[in-house]
Amino acid sequence: MSIFFPKLPKPRQWDYRPIYYDEEKERRKERLRQLQEEREAAEGKQNEQATEGRQHNLHRGSFREAAERNQSTRVKQNRQANIRFFVILLMLLLLLWWLLS
Repeated sequence: MSIFFPKLPKPRQWDYRPIYYDEEKERRKERLRQLQEEREAAEGKQNEQATEGRQHNLHRGSFREAAERNQSTRVKQNRQANIRFFVILLMLLLLLWWLLS
């Protein structure tokens, strides 16, 4: 019978019952959350007032410009790494030649 109707596992149920519930702690958490939201709203208004006169640095193509600036530094770093590699290689070859001769 199991060949035609394989036994399918049943999903496990979540049966969690909290051991202890502290109503006062929940009220404190809720009050803290409200205070944080009020503080963030007040800071948001201050930030809006402070940034009204400023222009934003983001504009069309700014990511491309930043990538191009970073590419030039990356090229310089690669060049320095290559020079360092060849200097070390030359020193090792000279040391090896000195030891073998």
